Amino acid sequence: MKAFAELYAQLDGTTSSNAKRDALVAYFADASAADAAWAVYFLAGGRPRQLVPTRLLRELAISLSGLTEWLFEESYQAVGDLAETFSLLLPEATHSSDEGLAYWVEECLLPLRGLPPETLAQRLPPLWAQLDRQSLLVCLKLITGSFRVGVSKLLVTRALAQRADIDSKRVAQRLVGYTDLSHRPTADSYLKLIAAESDDEHAQRGGQPYPFFLAHALQQPVEQFDALLGPPEHWQAEWKWDGIRAQVVKREGQLWVWSRGEELLTERFPELQALATVLPDGCVVDGEIVVWREGVQPFALLQQRIGRKTLGKKILADAPVVLMGYDLLEWQGADWRSRAQAERRAQLEAAGAGQ
Repeated sequence: MKAFAELYAQLDGTTSSNAKRDALVAYFADASAADAAWAVYFLAGGRPRQLVPTRLLRELAISLSGLTEWLFEESYQAVGDLAETFSLLLPEATHSSDEGLAYWVEECLLPLRGLPPETLAQRLPPLWAQLDRQSLLVCLKLITGSFRVGVSKLLVTRALAQRADIDSKRVAQRLVGYTDLSHRPTADSYLKLIAAESDDEHAQRGGQPYPFFLAHALQQPVEQFDALLGPPEHWQAEWKWDGIRAQVVKREGQLWVWSRGEELLTERFPELQALATVLPDGCVVDGEIVVWREGVQPFALLQQRIGRKTLGKKILADAPVVLMGYDLLEWQGADWRSRAQAERRAQLEAAGAGQ
């Protein structure tokens, strides 16, 4: 637990993405597979249900700290976080446990769920007495279900890829479902995340997208455009919609949605799963994800969805998305990028029409 608590402090103490990635890589390099498995789960967004009722935690905090109820509430209002308030009020442990994150989660925390209040009141204080202040803070955040720190799933993915020296897109595919409530992280599940890519896995390609290419403004004067590019009627213009550039990949009966930053977004846009019934296997479409409600809506609506871990019925109804298809990169399992744009466009339109 101590090593994970130190990682939490490092991540919470910097705004630098590079520093956070380096801290993650260092932790994964040193941690046991069992500890790393749970670390990935929590850092990538896994949220186990609350283990102990908040009311009981408040009562224990008041009792163990020796504060009156009003003084505890004033302290809580000043700090703003129950776990942090509690960790600051309890006495510092004289000896900190050397057990790892996996031991604490599996042997100490998960067994607390469903216990009667009187049993919890007996078990919790001896557990907390084994933790230094930083470890206690992390422990309390896990107990309350409020564990959050400033790292994205994408950053965790890239750190794992760097640690294992494999493609980050492959790690992203392996992470699908890893943070589900039904999944219990194990040493084996972590080792599968960072395993070297097998020959079969490489050959299957799975949901791997094609490289994304950015558009760059021409530096030459407008008068030279025709000479450089040819007549305008030979070109296709793409409207700059307020959305997310993405590739939708359909292979082997599955559909994947990738952002330009190589983040797997499939679970965030469940509406796009409808494309799995329209697009054939061996198909990759390049396009823009936009909120569509009687026309394209502002990006601010899309942002409301991007930042959510879970999508309720209201946000799905208020901000429904579509894929605005621009180009066809793969068709019937063949790379079409070298084919004429007119041919790709015609086949894309036919695919969109279900032909």
